[in-house]
Amino acid sequence: MAESNGCVIESHGVAGFSVMKSDEGVTFLKYKYKDGRIENVRVRCKGMMLEDAVSNEYVQEKDGLKFGTGSEPLAKAERIYGGNWSGVEATYFLDSACFTTSFEAGKEHVFSINVCGDDDDINEFRKNFLNLLKHSETHYAEVEAK
Repeated sequence: MAESNGCVIESHGVAGFSVMKSDEGVTFLKYKYKDGRIENVRVRCKGMMLEDAVSNEYVQEKDGLKFGTGSEPLAKAERIYGGNWSGVEATYFLDSACFTTSFEAGKEHVFSINVCGDDDDINEFRKNFLNLLKHSETHYAEVEAK
């Protein structure tokens, strides 16, 4: 289970990922590549609806969604769906290959994940992360003040 500021991912039976929180309370997914290297990918939680995240981070064009914050070439983005959530994922190029996704954690909160690296690493991470999401449920739980 991963939790970031109330956004919760509950996954079932997917290998290669673990969760880490920094001393400052920042949540990271730790991904172990096939060759044993570890990548720490920050998990963000935003208080907004998915449609707002999509309009802020993606550009709607007549031939589909395109990711709008990377440099050329813009890569097509696709809608993704899970048991109780939907989202958008994209790959793009910004001096290296990048993968980003925004997906629901309840109707008024979204997760946001972004990672960049070489093509092979991003392809491996993307495939396995989307597999993790397919086997996950997401929700938002009020964070209690300390």
